[in-house]
Amino acid sequence: MDADIQKERLRPIRRHGCSDIQLYQAVSWIYTVFDMIISFIIAFLMDEGVKEFMLIVLTILTMGIIYSCLRATLIDPTDSVVLKEQNFKQKGLEFKTDLKTYCLVCQAHVMEKSKHCFSCNKCVEVFDHHCIWLNNCIGIKNYNYFFILVILLVIFKCLRIIQDILLLLNYAFQILALISIILDPPILFVLSYLLGMHLFFKYKGISTYDWIKMKKDKEKMKAQQQQQLPKMNESAGYGQLLSTSKRFDLKSSLSNKIDNKLPQQNFFPKPLPLQALKNHNTSGPQVTQLQSIFTNKPTSPNNEQLRKEDEEVDGRQIFNKVIVEDSEPQQNSDSRDEENDNDHEIDNDNDNQNQQSGKEQN
Repeated sequence: MDADIQKERLRPIRRHGCSDIQLYQAVSWIYTVFDMIISFIIAFLMDEGVKEFMLIVLTILTMGIIYSCLRATLIDPTDSVVLKEQNFKQKGLEFKTDLKTYCLVCQAHVMEKSKHCFSCNKCVEVFDHHCIWLNNCIGIKNYNYFFILVILLVIFKCLRIIQDILLLLNYAFQILALISIILDPPILFVLSYLLGMHLFFKYKGISTYDWIKMKKDKEKMKAQQQQQLPKMNESAGYGQLLSTSKRFDLKSSLSNKIDNKLPQQNFFPKPLPLQALKNHNTSGPQVTQLQSIFTNKPTSPNNEQLRKEDEEVDGRQIFNKVIVEDSEPQQNSDSRDEENDNDHEIDNDNDNQNQQSGKEQN
């Protein structure tokens, strides 16, 4: 970190856009000057009434574009506090300030909304953005000139498209009109988008840097939320339902918990002993209400196996009960028939004895 700061301190400081001309800056200047020359040539080819109007408008626009471009390019947007502190240090004076923000590269106090531009290697007061076409930073000192420049360029491009349409009506200049129509609309779209963005920033009271920073913060927050989402899905509880890999495990664990809480139920009553069945048959018919064989226990691999075992046990119990119930009434009926036969034989014996005693008396 200290090595990087020391390296930045050794780099030269770009005070304005003309101190170190860059490629994009040269391309923008050449294209703008060439486009202005073409617009004046086309204006001279117009009819008398249209030509005078075009020349007046183009002259005003050209002068405004050149002036605003030079002002936005040549103004040094460096933080005024940095300039004062550096001036005090050169004179050997102590600089006193209440500002708490400090730039390690510039080695000076800066305002709260100032930012160090690594392209220009300086702190810009109320930093908005670094313009590659002007080769200069845009801050509070030159922002108004930059904004006026964008407005004038949009108006100029609209006028150029009008000239292109008029050229299409003249067959002698169709080739020149086609070349201009290919270049002018895309550039007008970019300039209009830039103007719309800065109008929006002015309405919101923010800078381009603030908007970019908020956008990056939102993307960072969204990325953090997406990283936290799988961890939330893998946590215990019903959050496992969000993870497809945990759905079956959660279903099994929930069903096991329900199995532990609910007592084991016998869906059919236990078979009664033989003596109890005799008493039951002699006491008269009774209605026994069986428990419901239906249950709301959830289905799981463990529950399915337990349910099959319960069905087998209950089936054997029902089979034993049916055998007992079917065999017991037959035993009762046989005993009753034997008793009736014995009673009938006793009655016959009594009748025979009475008849014999009567004969003896006679």
